[in-house]
Order: sequence, then structure tokens, then C-alpha cells
Amino acid sequence: MNLSRTIITPTARRIISGLPARSQQSLTAPCGGATTVFYRHRCVARSQSTMSPPPSQPQAQAQSAALQPAFSPGSDQTALQAALVPLLSAHGAGGRWTLAGEGQALERTFKFKTFAKTWDFMTAVSLQCKIQNHHPEWSNVFNTTFIRWTTHSPKGLSSKDIDLAAICDSLARDFGEIDQQDLTCQLPSLADKAVTSSGDCCVPKTKK
Repeated sequence: MNLSRTIITPTARRIISGLPARSQQSLTAPCGGATTVFYRHRCVARSQSTMSPPPSQPQAQAQSAALQPAFSPGSDQTALQAALVPLLSAHGAGGRWTLAGEGQALERTFKFKTFAKTWDFMTAVSLQCKIQNHHPEWSNVFNTTFIRWTTHSPKGLSSKDIDLAAICDSLARDFGEIDQQDLTCQLPSLADKAVTSSGDCCVPKTKK
């Protein structure tokens, strides 16, 4: 999806106005559209999908706690580990991210009061994607957005993944993230399906 024609709401503009001029100018550039799945309807109480249901929050936390982070080769693992711990729900420090993909990914969901707030949040995140030249695997249903950060080349968790996860947390607070109930929408599965049909943003493009 091309974000170059996104309409910026007043709330998003107030957030973005505090960023450097170069960042504001890059707002209208396309960003990460290939891995995005958008739906405009509400999250239904019971999923009619044939896909396997996602694990409950306690199950996800338990699975994440059992995983060890798998950092990208060449990373400063000591520094990344220190930055990662406060983000993780499994460590009891107030974080909401969980490890996934054999420890090579960080993921969580964000919920807002309205779709407009959700879209503002996603627009602000997409700006950071453009600045960092790094893109999430994500999906959206009405007021809830699932985001997964991982690096494809070199494979694993990189500093960009951890930095952008922290930025997402900060933006979510700015846009009024609300407490989440147990979600039944298949947001991770939607992101997985989109990834299979898109290219990897981290892999250098080959010249033909």
C-alpha cells in the first residue's frame, strides 16, 4: 500500500511537528506497503477463520520467556540485551513485547479507541520506517494493529528492531493506547500470509 497519499489528521500532525524537518519532509514517501494488510471492519467476538487460534496472553508470555533472543550476527549482543529486557512482557518490567520466531522477532498488538487514532499511529510508525530504512511485518483490523519486528539480512534481532519497538511504545502512548482485552482476531496470521507474498525489506535488491 502506498502511503504517499495518506491524509494526515490534526493529531498526527501535532506529533510529527516535533520531529526534525528532514523527518517531516519524508512523511509522504511510500513505506513498507508490501507487508501490510488492512481491514476496515471491527474485530468480531468469534473468529470464523479456519486458521489456528493465537495463544492467549499468558501462553504467549510463557512461550516468550522460554525463548532466548537470537541477535543478528555482528551485533553488540550485550548492549542489545540490556535494551531488550525492559521491552519484554516476560520480564515483569511493564513491557508488552514478546519474542517469537525462535527468538529472532519481537511482536505485540496495539489497541486504540478509534480507527482514526490507529491510523494516526500507523502513519507515525511508517515515518520512522522511512527514516530507519527498516519495515515491520504488520496487520490491522479496525482499532487494533499487530506489529512484528525482525531483520532478514543478516537474520535475527538487530538494533533497528529493538529501537523501533521502543519507538512504537512511545508513539502508542502519544496516541492514547488503551488497555487490551483478549483478542480473537487472527492478526499475526494475517501478517504471516502477507509476508509470504512480499519481498524482504532487509535483503539488498539484486541488479538485473
